Amino acid sequence: MTFLKKVEVRCYRGRGTGSGFIKWFTFALSGITHVSLVFYFSDGSVIEIEALQWNGVIEHDPNSPEENDFITLVAPLTEQQAWEAYEIAHSLVGAKYDWMGIWGFLRRKKRHSADKWFCSELVAYVLFKAGCALSRRQPFQETPAMVRDTMVLKAP
Repeated sequence: MTFLKKVEVRCYRGRGTGSGFIKWFTFALSGITHVSLVFYFSDGSVIEIEALQWNGVIEHDPNSPEENDFITLVAPLTEQQAWEAYEIAHSLVGAKYDWMGIWGFLRRKKRHSADKWFCSELVAYVLFKAGCALSRRQPFQETPAMVRDTMVLKAP
């Protein structure tokens, strides 16, 4: 039987078309402009799920550390919560990218759309639904840098 060994949040620096825009308008002093979820299974398989500009929510083999600048933080989830997180994230694969959600960083108000996602909203929503709320903010109010900062504080 396969089980989830761990769930990581990957925090990327300078990834994607709008990374400069995201860094500038979210005051991301750490340089974190993108986040994703990585699921490690007991059978040795590893899956990364993320919301990317132009692609929407996708599932794929993990990005290579040699080709990307990222840090990883382990999500403090029980095995049951980890499975819930995977099931939720996997169910959202194929959803579109939430371009208008980026404007929410400036306005700080937006309506959540269940069929469109941006990276930090996806990560915060999945963790929230699995029982690990990052903050008192709504998932659509989380920026990539906020996800990283909160995960650092939650680290064991």
